[in-house]
Amino acid sequence: MTTHQERAVADDSDHIDPDLWWLAAIMAFGSFAGLLDATITNVAIGPLATAFDTEIATVQWVVTGYLLAITATLPLGAWAMARFGARQTLIFSQAAFLLGSLLSGLAWDAPSLIGFRILQGIGGGLALPVGQALIAQAAGPRRLTKLMSIVTVPALFAPLLGPSLGGVLVDHASWRWIFLINVPFCVVTIALILWRVRNVIAPTKDAVLDTLGLVLLVPALAGLVYGLSEAGSSGGFTGTKALTGLTAALVLGTAFVVHALRRRAEGVLDLRLFLVRDFAAGNLTSMVMAVAMYGVLIPLPLYFQVVQGTSVLVSALLLLPQSVGYLIAVTLLQRLTAALGVRTVTLAGVVLVAVGTLPYVVIDADPNQFLLSSALVVRGIGLGASMMPTMTAAFSSVPKEVVPRATSAFHVFQRIGASLGTAVLTVVLQNEALHHLPARVPGLTAVLPDSAVAHGLATSFRAPFWWALAFTGLALVPAFFLPGRRPAAATDGSAAPTGVAPLLSE
Repeated sequence: MTTHQERAVADDSDHIDPDLWWLAAIMAFGSFAGLLDATITNVAIGPLATAFDTEIATVQWVVTGYLLAITATLPLGAWAMARFGARQTLIFSQAAFLLGSLLSGLAWDAPSLIGFRILQGIGGGLALPVGQALIAQAAGPRRLTKLMSIVTVPALFAPLLGPSLGGVLVDHASWRWIFLINVPFCVVTIALILWRVRNVIAPTKDAVLDTLGLVLLVPALAGLVYGLSEAGSSGGFTGTKALTGLTAALVLGTAFVVHALRRRAEGVLDLRLFLVRDFAAGNLTSMVMAVAMYGVLIPLPLYFQVVQGTSVLVSALLLLPQSVGYLIAVTLLQRLTAALGVRTVTLAGVVLVAVGTLPYVVIDADPNQFLLSSALVVRGIGLGASMMPTMTAAFSSVPKEVVPRATSAFHVFQRIGASLGTAVLTVVLQNEALHHLPARVPGLTAVLPDSAVAHGLATSFRAPFWWALAFTGLALVPAFFLPGRRPAAATDGSAAPTGVAPLLSE
């Protein structure tokens, strides 16, 4: 029996039927809790240390463990879809996230909370790439941009909303509610998946897991994220923990690359996809833009909180213009892409991100707030116009059978970019703060009534935005290799673009 979503694949028109709208809405709703949970716990580290009577360094693993679990699980998405089916994998991911959230809210000490957060991360690491792969398979290339613009909206709002919502819950309820709040999201998502979601491609027992590749890749990714996290929290890349993680990532990552290129069968992360030009250009552009996007999520609110003295909630509200700009971009994106092509729209978006970053590279203690807010709107438009088409180009450049492998690779490299951006810009900010502030100031969170000290503190925020601007400019290089009017598309294996057919036959 043919499902509505299978018929959608065969129909490559621009029409989006209700089943596809439902699928996009469910995936957007289902991914929100996982994305929110990546930042909602950041403001609760201090209260958690007090509640469990333990050190901050121990409680920090509540955040780090979650991120490591997500990163380690990402490569499994393609194999899980092929072996068990997208629908079944989505249900498992939501169930794991639900159980991890419930147990985290009931945790009795720091080790138990860290363990339950890892369970949460396993669910969160599967949900987004599998959901996007299912949409790409069901929509086909002509409708992919519009549907993906819906699914990726939570990715921009959740990191901004997380800290403020976490602060409200910790202050007015309990730290336990920053985890228990996920329960209704998961229950509703599971019910919606059971009701409306079907597999586009049937699972097969013939799917083989690349065990050696998994053994090499997972600790390599975990070491990379851990090393970058330690570098960001300690203010440098020379610490023992940071160097250990990064060295392990380099050694194991190199071994994985050698293994993946020698292996003829499908690997846990298919590096041969980068032989497809559109996929490689879209993936690399997105990864570099992720550095610029996620890297400023720490300096931006910190500037408002520390220099201007705003609360966590107010600082989050001051970041909303960027989300407004993003929404403006995604509402116009499909028409612009159809008229101008992926390359032109992406290049224009990258330029707008750079323009929106410029006021922050000369920021001081008494800025023009209207200018800063306007710049965030421009920056949001640029992020929407640059990151969405790159995803569409990457996913549309391969046949639907290869999409799960493409989404896993895409999200792995985007996670690397996000971690790299967060670590580098945090290190730069901390080093600049120490350079510009007098010795009597113990840290960024000190009360600074002296205007000269406030000016020095504001000046220290310029450097990370210069770095963000530099990464934004770097994204122009791979963006030039994106497709023009319409990305290379394939709706079935026989119509695979150049460079893809060999990947399917091996």
